[in-house]
Parts: sequence; structure tokens; C-alpha cells
Amino acid sequence: MIKLLDWERALENVDGSQELLLELAKLFIESCPDMISQIRDAIIIGDAPALHRAAHNIKGSARIFAAGAVVDDAMRLEAMGAENDLSKASECFAALENSVSQLSAALAERIGRTGAGEKKGL
Repeated sequence: MIKLLDWERALENVDGSQELLLELAKLFIESCPDMISQIRDAIIIGDAPALHRAAHNIKGSARIFAAGAVVDDAMRLEAMGAENDLSKASECFAALENSVSQLSAALAERIGRTGAGEKKGL
């Protein structure tokens, strides 16, 4: 099973800075609706290059958190955009929406725990 979120690896990705990782988590949550919207719009209008770019962006953002499911789902859409084949993009988009929603919820939970004073051991 692909990990939704690997906080320890994510911390390694930011040289152990929990504060930076939490800020990046907030930014990811805030920017997700726009990134998802860009992907949805690209699929609706059949714009393969736009799909490629938008999926690449969300993939890069999710990699920071070692979020395997989101990265894999975005990578599939990115490849579809690169290959100009959007025939299965809608079903892949549904998977991406689900994995992004789960990742956002997990990140929000981490942020909430920190706000509650659990800064150590996140």
C-alpha cells in the first residue's frame, strides 16, 4: 500500500525544520483547490499541455510530504498530458481528488496537533 503521508521523510526533505514543513503544509492546503481546479479545467477542455503542467505542479508539491498516493495519481495525469491522451483522465482525476483530499486532511490534522501544543513528536 502506498503511504498517504510520511512525516519523517517529509522532515528530511526540509532538513528537519518542522516549522518550515508546517508552513508548507498550510500552503499546500490553501493552494490545493486552485491546483485541482486547473487540472479539472484542463481535462474538461481537452488541453493536454495544461494538464501536464498542472499535474506536474501538484506532484512536486506532494513530493515534499512523501505523499506517495498523490504523487502517483498526479504522475499518471502528467503522463497523459505529455502523451496527449486524455481518454482515461477523468477516472484518474477522481483518484487524484480523493488522494489530495485525504492528504489535505492529514496535513490539517498535523497542523492542528501543533497548534494544540504537541510540537514534539509530530
